[in-house]
Amino acid sequence: MKVYIPEEVGFCFGVKEAIKKVERELKKGGEVFCLGDLVHNPLVMNELCEKGLKVVSSLSEVKKCGTLITRAHGVEQSILEKGKEKGLKIVETTCPYVLRAHKIIRKLICESYHVVIVGSAEHPEIKAILSDIPFCKVSVINSSERIREVSEEKKIGIVAQTTESLDNFENIVKNLIEKRLKSGFEIRVFNTVCSVVIKRQKEAKELAEKVDAVIVVGGNKSSNTRKLVEICKKEGKKVYFIEREEELEFEKIKKLSSVGIIGGTSTPEKIIRNLERKINKN
Repeated sequence: MKVYIPEEVGFCFGVKEAIKKVERELKKGGEVFCLGDLVHNPLVMNELCEKGLKVVSSLSEVKKCGTLITRAHGVEQSILEKGKEKGLKIVETTCPYVLRAHKIIRKLICESYHVVIVGSAEHPEIKAILSDIPFCKVSVINSSERIREVSEEKKIGIVAQTTESLDNFENIVKNLIEKRLKSGFEIRVFNTVCSVVIKRQKEAKELAEKVDAVIVVGGNKSSNTRKLVEICKKEGKKVYFIEREEELEFEKIKKLSSVGIIGGTSTPEKIIRNLERKINKN
């Protein structure tokens, strides 16, 4: 069986930096807290917790002074303010691409644009963004069918969740422009999808085109990993979506002539390489 793996696998630079900052703080000693998962990968989180990181669901669980790590997807401003009031040291690990999106959105609002964010309102990245701006100035949509929910404003700025599917972003932008430009609306578009995510999505499509099946490795909660699953399925290929090596049933792929392996931006490279070795042995 031939095993295909994209040229670039493993952590993106944002995840690498976030993990480095956490490990640096843990080495200093003292209590280190993270409000929710630093990244959406259970294996990575288990390793960090074994080293001493404490994951909490609310600041009320933090009873003593220490260090509060922000998630790579960002944290609501109100939480950061409460953390400072508690006397916690705040260590920022928000991905640079997410910070860029924040900056663009704030600028658009200051220039009186109604902002349309293509993404999921329930995702931590979007929640963090919405906490920092007037809610009435923003619409969050994830499909062209929801364009009707967008406020009838004369000036519209469109951005994307950094882990959004580029194809979905382009489709929504195209449809929104078609529906609103006829009425004389001004529309500005900013592609804020992470460049690493765009590359992984392109590689997933190319991989799916030349193999019998694709193994997608990453956290179940990982938005960018789930987008890879969707892309591979659109190519009509069988997809095995797993978090851990042990979840793959090797008997099911034995008869295939070729298989591809790809991971999300918070999937450790060692898992991809271990799977490759195991498949080649079988």
